[in-house]
Amino acid sequence: MDSGHYAEGAIDLINADLTTREDVETFLAPRPWVCDQLEAGDLRALKRLQGELAAVVDASDAGDEPAVVSRLNALLEQHPVRPRISGHDAQTWHLHVNDTKASVATILAAEGLFGMALVVTELGADRFGRCAAPDCTLAYLDSSANRSKRFCSARCASRTNVAAYRSRQQAEA
Repeated sequence: MDSGHYAEGAIDLINADLTTREDVETFLAPRPWVCDQLEAGDLRALKRLQGELAAVVDASDAGDEPAVVSRLNALLEQHPVRPRISGHDAQTWHLHVNDTKASVATILAAEGLFGMALVVTELGADRFGRCAAPDCTLAYLDSSANRSKRFCSARCASRTNVAAYRSRQQAEA
């Protein structure tokens, strides 16, 4: 099990456009075995989960570590994690935190919350944030050694840095 993978999945869920069932199917396309379990109520449940996870990111971005922990604990109570061992042979045993018979929303909640909780306990409650690019509000996970991540992607970082450079050049001219 890779806790970072689960936490990144939570960030991907927060940033996803899940307006329609087709949007959810596109989001789940890399995981067809999960997509096959999609039910009518999952879209509404996933939209609610997005908001709940986003509130954790926003508390982290604001530096409110007690709120991060409080929100995660409340969500973990609301969405219990059911770990199970999975693998193809004795050399690849690993931990999954979803119930194979659960709804898609329940699976994604368990994975995302477990990953976020592990990030908080292993790296700190200040590791989630919002992109610093002026026209972007996407969430990100900062797993850097020096807690220096400020952008959701290299694209946003590059655009912001190029704009700042051009602004400096114009000011000097």
